[in-house]
Amino acid sequence: MFQKAELCPHYGSCGGCVSQDIAYDIQLQHKASFLEKLLCTFWADPIPIVPSPVLFHYRNKIDPGFALKRYPEPPPADFVRESILGFKERGRWRWTVDIADCFIGPEGVRGLLESLRRWRIQSGLTAYDTRKGKGYLRNLLVRDGKRSGERMVVIITAPGALPDADAFVAAVQEQFPADSIFHGEFSRRAEVATAEKLTLLHGVPWITETLHVSGAGEGGEENLISATPAHFIRQDQRKVQELRFRISPLSFFQTNPLAAERLYRLVRDWVCRIRPGSLYDLYGGAGGIAFCCAQYAETVISVESVPEASEDGRFNAAQNGISNVSFVTATVREFLSNQAKSGGLPPGSAVIVDPPRGGMHPKVLKRLLEMRPAHILYVSCNPQKLLEDLAVFSEAYAVVSVEAVDMFPHTPHVETVAALELR
Repeated sequence: MFQKAELCPHYGSCGGCVSQDIAYDIQLQHKASFLEKLLCTFWADPIPIVPSPVLFHYRNKIDPGFALKRYPEPPPADFVRESILGFKERGRWRWTVDIADCFIGPEGVRGLLESLRRWRIQSGLTAYDTRKGKGYLRNLLVRDGKRSGERMVVIITAPGALPDADAFVAAVQEQFPADSIFHGEFSRRAEVATAEKLTLLHGVPWITETLHVSGAGEGGEENLISATPAHFIRQDQRKVQELRFRISPLSFFQTNPLAAERLYRLVRDWVCRIRPGSLYDLYGGAGGIAFCCAQYAETVISVESVPEASEDGRFNAAQNGISNVSFVTATVREFLSNQAKSGGLPPGSAVIVDPPRGGMHPKVLKRLLEMRPAHILYVSCNPQKLLEDLAVFSEAYAVVSVEAVDMFPHTPHVETVAALELR
């Protein structure tokens, strides 16, 4: 498979990529071997890995952080440290690598970083120091639509209006023409690229993306449970569902959308096989999994804690002509607690969980075990947490299949899909 001749200039120091110098087929073999050894207690068969269709510039989002430069030797007490923008250094997570490019991030980000470096120097603004709670610049969030070509840039700072916002907009547009530019403000010390307040500086308040998800089952439309499918196109003689998404600054959306299409095909095949009456998509984001499965369930309930993501989901459902998906804005823990009070899950229900890297809250695991849905599909970006959670589920569930999708080439990460059935 195609391998880039040159490596990223920051490869080896940046903590993002760890295997750019390894042929991609070997990367996949390493990931398969790792998963098979890790999960052997619950799954003894080989674990197939679906490769990513793209190896570089596959990410639709990066969020490098501003930081005060660290020096090999401590500078004098009155020394003014340089403010830099980058990712954590490999093996030294308190240090930041000042980056000039990112080979797995959106196309064109090199020019954006160059322009914003000049803007930062001219503005005199300094990086926020999470230990001291001082400084202003926190993160730069960059998003793009791989099929739409649309771009979004968000500058996240400590609270307070962005000085000379027009100069920031001009710096972005000089090298990275964006459809949407925001200023976000965040007051807590946590090192997370999010905002409590957003101000639109330029353009529209969202960007769009389109996913093509090939159909499941053998019978095409004849196998569909719900009403007329959304928008379909023909591709390679197979029926392909075209799903359109609106993405707001804080909405979750799979970071490798072209590989996500392959992930969603696996999820859709599972739903097509079991044909649930009610399908619960926990940690649902803006509705990606819910929409690709909606044709094979009578009703789909997507649960998401970020209000902006739920709002995007409702808009996306309408624009895709999907009427059997509803969105609940709540934490999964709150939602399941309320469901338990109202009688649990209906008979014939199935659950999809796609939690963040930290996995599910222990009380969520406990509640799902109490509710006993007949089928659970666990989509995990953290195999170690998957292993821990499978140990809990093994009290009542058997693992009936394990597959993987490589959403993150050149990194140690892999998306794993485990199907569980009630014993």
